[in-house]
Amino acid sequence: MIRGPVSLVIVGAISMVMFLLVWKGPRAFEDYLPESAMAFLEGQAMLSTFGDPATARDGSPEDMLRDGPDGLEARGPIAALAGNRPVLISGVLKGHETRIAKDIPAEITTIRPISGCKPTPPTPEALVGHVTAGSSGLETALLTYGDRVLADAVQVFVNSYRQTGSGTVSAQAELAYEAYDVAVTETARPVYLVLLNFHGHQIWNIHLAEGARVERVVLLGGEQAGVANLDPVVPVEVMPAAALAACGLAPAYPLNPGHRFFEVLASGPESYRKEAEVKYAAMQEAILAWNTWFRDTFGVSAEEIRAGFDEGMVSVVGPVPGEAGPLAVYAPIQGSRIRTTQDTYFEVRGQGEAANSFAGRVKAIATSFAFGDLAYLRQGVSF
Repeated sequence: MIRGPVSLVIVGAISMVMFLLVWKGPRAFEDYLPESAMAFLEGQAMLSTFGDPATARDGSPEDMLRDGPDGLEARGPIAALAGNRPVLISGVLKGHETRIAKDIPAEITTIRPISGCKPTPPTPEALVGHVTAGSSGLETALLTYGDRVLADAVQVFVNSYRQTGSGTVSAQAELAYEAYDVAVTETARPVYLVLLNFHGHQIWNIHLAEGARVERVVLLGGEQAGVANLDPVVPVEVMPAAALAACGLAPAYPLNPGHRFFEVLASGPESYRKEAEVKYAAMQEAILAWNTWFRDTFGVSAEEIRAGFDEGMVSVVGPVPGEAGPLAVYAPIQGSRIRTTQDTYFEVRGQGEAANSFAGRVKAIATSFAFGDLAYLRQGVSF
């Protein structure tokens, strides 16, 4: 007699779980499930993002690289070599980890962007490695944000409180630094790293093979950027997206053959094709301008040595070790030294006082505008 209602409850519970998985990801359940269950859920999430190598036709790295409409996408455990050639992560990096959301560094040092439009050039004997990062999906416990972001969140909180009598605040994903792994396997020469982020906040995690040496690191693009597991004596220079724009520089690279742009160019309506042709010509000019600055600054072509898919998490600077050389060894963010640029506010999830967290600051600002009592928001106090 009660089978029907029980079935509805079960279906409802499953639907809620699926909603939370889509909305917040596996970490929606971190306070309720053991680590073994969390590992399984996060593993499933990684498979949904990067694919399952078992489904590839022959398990080769090439089969795990998708030439998609939005760019080159890793659909398996592959890393990008120079020229965006795919290789199995296990063939270049030993002990790679993806469960880093709770990793806490031992030391965080603030660095500042450089002035001017020319980073320090590499020495003649150095190998220049160029890595680009789109979306890695490796969100860290580190957040940074400014007053504008806080003001927007306060407005959302106030609107919610006026309508419902309660308000919740959660730090947006874009406030967190994403990690991106760089495996350095070059051991014959010192390595000069040029690391370019296309958006948001990035922590570049550096992993060295035995005998590898980093001469200097230059961080380009994005809003905030930093490095983890780099020897403190190695210089780091930063030119975020705003600094590049102020110098008249715009990173530009050729699109992958399967990009949707070429579909419009080849078979779209005539009006679209003409517009696409104009954009394509402008794109070629932008690529030439970026390559010219890059070659003048670093001595090599950005396009030719670039290692970084539009969606992926690991790039390699140096050869595939094979049997001839050692693999790079994964260095965790947990307990690491990090040097990074920061916005006005910086926090580590789970560390410090609740009042100094993103949610704490939002509620404090909203309360101050409500004359010390949030209940006034329900009475229409102006904000």
